[in-house]
Amino acid sequence: MKTVAIIESLDTKLDESLFAAECINKQGLNTLLIDNSTWNLDVEKGDITPLEVLAYASVDREAFLRLNKPEKIAAMTAGLEKLIPELYAQGKIDGVMSVGGGQNGAMAAPAMKALPFGVPKVLSSALACGSREMEQFVGEKDIFVVPTVADIAGLNPITKTLIRSVCAAVTGLVQYGEIYHQTGDHKIIAATMLGETTKGTMEALRLITEGTDYEQVVFHANGVGGRCMEALIEEGQINAVLDYTLHEIVCELFGGYCAGARNRLLKSLEYGIPTLVVPGGLDMNDYYNESTGAWLPKDFKERKSVLHNANIWHSKITRAEAEKLVKVVCERLGTAVKPVTLVVPTKGCCQTTAVGGPIYDPEIDELMVRAFKEQVPPNVKLVVAESGINDPEFAAVVAEEFKLLLKEYGWN
Repeated sequence: MKTVAIIESLDTKLDESLFAAECINKQGLNTLLIDNSTWNLDVEKGDITPLEVLAYASVDREAFLRLNKPEKIAAMTAGLEKLIPELYAQGKIDGVMSVGGGQNGAMAAPAMKALPFGVPKVLSSALACGSREMEQFVGEKDIFVVPTVADIAGLNPITKTLIRSVCAAVTGLVQYGEIYHQTGDHKIIAATMLGETTKGTMEALRLITEGTDYEQVVFHANGVGGRCMEALIEEGQINAVLDYTLHEIVCELFGGYCAGARNRLLKSLEYGIPTLVVPGGLDMNDYYNESTGAWLPKDFKERKSVLHNANIWHSKITRAEAEKLVKVVCERLGTAVKPVTLVVPTKGCCQTTAVGGPIYDPEIDELMVRAFKEQVPPNVKLVVAESGINDPEFAAVVAEEFKLLLKEYGWN
C-alpha cells in the first residue's frame, strides 16, 4: 500500500490534518503525518514529531526553545529538507502534500524541492495567490500549487472541500502517476531555447537525433528553464547538453525580464557530460514595456530596441556588456572537467539581432567574436560560423560538431 506524507503544523491545524489523513486513508492509501509545529512540540498526534524533525537539523528541545520565531521556522525547515528525501529514498513515502498558511508552506516547500522530479508533490497555501511570486513554492521542481481560497482555520464546507481536493490530487498522482525512466540506449539530450533561437535549436536537434535512439528535452531559457535543466543534470537524468541559448546569463549579470538563473552553464561542465555551447540570445536583453518603466535602464533610449510583444522590449547589448558577457562565459567554460565545444555565429545570436533584424549591430557582433577568439580557454574547441544563429547552415555546423563531440565521449 502506498503512503502519502502529510506535512502539517499540528499545534494549529490538528483537526484539519486529521481530516486530510482520513480523506487519503479512505482512498486506500497509508499516511505519514509529519508534525512541523513550532509553538507546541508535544501534540503527540503525529507519526513523526517535531523533535524528530528537528533532530535532522541537529537541534534539540532546549536549543529550539531558545530560538526566536524566524529561527525556529528555519530550524524546522532544515530538518524537513533532510527528512523528506530520506523517507522517499528508504521507500517509506510515495508522495507528499501540505495544506496551510504562509508559514507551513514556507517550511514544506523546501522539503518538496529536495525530492526528485516526478515524485508527487502538492502544496496548498493561503499565500499561493495574488501578486506573490511562485519562486518560494516551486523553484525548479514539479510542485502542484493550489491557493487555499479561505484560510485553513477550522473545518467548514469551504476548507473541507479544499482539503479533500488537495488529497484527491495527491492520491491520484500517487496511484496513477508514473515516472518514466530511460530505457536501453535512449539517451537524453537537453537543449536550451527561446523563441528568438527556436529555428536554429530545433533544426540542430533534428539533425542530431534523426536515425538515432536519442531523446530530446528542450528548456525555455526564461530565468527558470536553465535552472530546471541543471537540476535534472544533478539528478542524473540528462546525458548530454546542447546549450544553444545563454540568454539567462545576460539577465543574471545585468538584470532583465529573464532574470532568475544563477551561475548558468556550470552544471554540465562540472558533471562532465558532453556539452556544446552556443551563445544564443547573449547579444540582447529583455525589459518591460516603457509604459511601466520599472525595468528600463537609464540609457534605454540610446539602445537599439524593438517590441517583442505588448509588454517586452528586446534591446541590443552595449559594448561594455558584450565584453563582460564574453569574459564570464569563457571563465565558466574554463571550469569544464572534460572537452567542450563552443560554436559562435558571426551574424547575430538571435532572430532580432541577425542581419536584417531590427536591432542588428555588426560592430557588437564583431567585438563578441573577436573577444571569444582571444579569451576562449584551452580546454574548449572554438568553432566560428559565418552565419546567423537561426540559419540552416549554422544549425548544420552545430549538429556536426555535436556529433563529433559525442564520438569523443564514446557515444555510438
